[in-house]
Amino acid sequence: MMDIEQCITYPCNLQMYIVPPTGKIRSEELREWCIDRVRVLKLVEEILMKNYKKTPVQCAETLIHELENNGIHEFANLINIHNYSHSGVEHFVRYDCASHFILRSAFSFEQNKKKWFVKYETKLFAWRLSFLDKDNVKMLLDLSNLQYSIVSSEEIEQIKDDLILSSVENVANIKFYKTSFNNVIRAVKKRHVYIKNGIAYVPETKMFWLIIPAFNKTLINGFANARVVASNTYGNLKITEILGTLSSLIKTRSFKCNYHNDVPIDQLDELSRTSYPLCMRLLHEALRTKHHLTNGGRVQYCLFLKGIGLSLNNAIQFWKDEFTKTVDERTFEREYKYYIKHLYGEVGRRAKYEPSPCFKIFKAEVGLKDNHGCPYKHMELHILKSTLTKCGLIRSDINSIVELSKDGHYLQACKRYYEAKDLCIIGNTIDHPNEFFEYSRKNIQTECPDVED
Repeated sequence: MMDIEQCITYPCNLQMYIVPPTGKIRSEELREWCIDRVRVLKLVEEILMKNYKKTPVQCAETLIHELENNGIHEFANLINIHNYSHSGVEHFVRYDCASHFILRSAFSFEQNKKKWFVKYETKLFAWRLSFLDKDNVKMLLDLSNLQYSIVSSEEIEQIKDDLILSSVENVANIKFYKTSFNNVIRAVKKRHVYIKNGIAYVPETKMFWLIIPAFNKTLINGFANARVVASNTYGNLKITEILGTLSSLIKTRSFKCNYHNDVPIDQLDELSRTSYPLCMRLLHEALRTKHHLTNGGRVQYCLFLKGIGLSLNNAIQFWKDEFTKTVDERTFEREYKYYIKHLYGEVGRRAKYEPSPCFKIFKAEVGLKDNHGCPYKHMELHILKSTLTKCGLIRSDINSIVELSKDGHYLQACKRYYEAKDLCIIGNTIDHPNEFFEYSRKNIQTECPDVED
């Protein structure tokens, strides 16, 4: 037995993880719970990769199905409890709470693992939240000390027309809450919420706009205490062993720009054919053909080029050579040069922008005139098939890639493209365009690399 938090009694199965539990628990049980939670978060990650068009409720249902298939029955039961008075809820909440706080401590010292944990815990919370009705959402708000002012019926009547214009239905029969627009910034960006004098009017049917950012903020702020907790347990060999095991279960990779290379502009055409992933190859070809890319394409491709080692001076020259075939030099200097320097961190905030990973590219908004995004996700299948044919792939490889794309296995499709192009079998999938490039260059220069290295 060891001291660890045992959850205080919660009247619901969903919480903000504000109050750590106390009590005793068997170390073997705690270890099992925590490993299960890592498996849960990995399933959330996998589902996100395949189900971008699914609603939160549909994703939650998919997760429950996957949990059952993988033998993680307790967490499946926890998510599937719609009624807070369920007799088994306290056991499940204890399981949920203890595993969350231990994982928070296990990942609190490594930035990439913290980001991974926050990302998928927040998504898991959002999916579970989607199962709750408005009464239970209100209960969650009360338990979490999230207090928002209710808009009076008189004020609603005054702004009724504006609320209707902001796509709120049945205005007369629902409550609205006031909050600073900063608390619902994502909804504001998408113009989903009515704003007046800096105040956002949030309908009770959209309270997740408030709750999810609050959960995310609470989680991030909790890492400071989580590090203290982890440090204070170093004398406890059982807890230290659990924390070490959990940390080793997550392998995150972050790509850093290759500042040691100095890629010449005249090599880019050849490199695009031999070593680019398909997404970047298509951007390069579109730029060469149309001498222009929309903003999303410019950002995606410019950061990729920065990552493979194209210097700022060469980048400016490269984009200038192409763009000035359709616009005059003065326009390029005024509208595009500064932005290139901004992406390289030389002007403005001087932020260290890094090339986009596949997950971010999957989420891109792609219009009819755009060439960015992931071709396996965003292309019509018949166009993808024609594109792969033009790239010189054989029919069996093309059919395999198209089928993987059709089923939503975008990383697997990209992996198959790599193998078909480089005639090389690799282990894991590659989840970053610049890693694709580096493995391809390594393969050309030596033997086929193992992605797990």
